[in-house]
Amino acid sequence: MKFSHIKPARWRRSSRGQSLVELALILPFLLGFAGAATDFARGYQAWLTIESGVRNAAEYVATNSANSTVGATDARRVVCLEATRIPGFTPGTGALPNETCTAPTVSLVSFGLTTLAAGDTQGTAHVRATLGFDTLLPYPFLPTGDWTLSADATYSVLRGR
Repeated sequence: MKFSHIKPARWRRSSRGQSLVELALILPFLLGFAGAATDFARGYQAWLTIESGVRNAAEYVATNSANSTVGATDARRVVCLEATRIPGFTPGTGALPNETCTAPTVSLVSFGLTTLAAGDTQGTAHVRATLGFDTLLPYPFLPTGDWTLSADATYSVLRGR
């Protein structure tokens, strides 16, 4: 009587060792993919936040600001308040550090108030913000150091209606 379906003990031990070797070979790739997915998600979330903050700042400045100096301050305040929880945010100094952040950098590219024939005023604002973003891990074949996330938004509104 033959027992061909029963494996010797040495074969069972070698299959356990084979599984450990396979795990050791594949684990760095799995961890790399998990890290890349995490970094991609962090970067995408930060970019969406900057994009939203710039759009809201352009709308606020075009609707409420009286001149370009006030508009630049308003734009920085709106973007900084929305960006407080993203990686790379750097609060400013003074009484309201989250409203005067140094990163992201915010600029009011253009601002205009035009009086129309009906006595209404048209406000236009173009706001830009940039933020340096660092990945959690260095990746081969990708540039190292800061990646720059940037956003632009232009908004035009008819005031007085």
